[in-house]
Amino acid sequence: MAILEQIRLYEIIVLLYGLSLTLYFYDFVERNRKANRFAFWLLLFVWILQTGLLFSNIYSNGFIAMFNGVEGLYFYAWLILLVSIVVNYFFKVDLVVFIVNLIGFSLMVLSILNIASSDATAATDYIISEILVSHIVLAFVAYTLYTLSFAFATLYLIQFYLLKRKRWRSLVKRIGNLAQLEKISFLLTVFATPLLLISLILGVLWAYTADDLFYWMDAKTVGSFVVIGIYSIILYIRVRHKLIGKKIAKWNVFAFLFLFCNYLILSMLSNFHGL
Repeated sequence: MAILEQIRLYEIIVLLYGLSLTLYFYDFVERNRKANRFAFWLLLFVWILQTGLLFSNIYSNGFIAMFNGVEGLYFYAWLILLVSIVVNYFFKVDLVVFIVNLIGFSLMVLSILNIASSDATAATDYIISEILVSHIVLAFVAYTLYTLSFAFATLYLIQFYLLKRKRWRSLVKRIGNLAQLEKISFLLTVFATPLLLISLILGVLWAYTADDLFYWMDAKTVGSFVVIGIYSIILYIRVRHKLIGKKIAKWNVFAFLFLFCNYLILSMLSNFHGL
C-alpha cells in the first residue's frame, strides 16, 4: 500500500476513533443507548480499517511485525481495540470500554507517530504535522464549547436572579426557562471534555515524538490538565450527586474563568508551543 494511502487511512482511523470515544463518554454520562450503538459501530469500522492496514503490512513484510517495538505497538493497539469491541458487545461495561479505548487510542496515535518519525520523508512529516494540527483544532473546539457552556450558565444565574427578584418580565421571557439553560450548559460540557482530553493526548504524544521539548511541569501543561480536572469534577458532581441549579452554574463559571486565565496568563509563562 502506498505511503499516502496509509496516511489517509491513519487520519480516518484517528478521526473516527476520537468520535467514537466522544460518543462513549456521552453515553456514559447521559445513558444514551443510541449514542452507545453508534459509537460501537464506529469502533468496529475503525477496527476493520486497522485490520486492513495490519494485513497490508503482513503482505508487504511476509510476517506479523510484533518484535519490532514500533510496529509491535500498532499490533498491541489493534488487540486492545478488538478486546474492547468484544467486551462492549457481550458485557456492556461502559466505563471499562471507555477507559480501555482511551488507552487503545493513545497507543494507536503513538504507533502512527513512531512509524512516521522512523521514516524521514515528506509524507511522514505531513502526518506528524497533521497530529499537531488536530491537537490544536480539538483544543479550540473544546474551548469554544466550554465558552458556550459558560454563556448558558451565566444566563441561568441571571434568569435565576430575575425570577427571584421578580424583575424585568420581558427579559425573563427572552432568556428562556431555567431547566433548558442548565441542560444545554451541561451537554456542552459533556462534549467539550472528551474533546479536550483527546487534544491533550495528541499534544503529549506529538511532543514526545517530534523534535520539540516537552515539559510536564510547564505552566501551560499543568494548567491544561487542571482545567480538564475541574470540568471532570463538575460532571461527576452533576451526574453522581444529581447537583443541578445555581450551584452547578457557579461551578461552571469558576471553571471557565480558570480556563480563560490558563489560556491568557499561563500561556505567557509557558515554554511549550503557543496554544
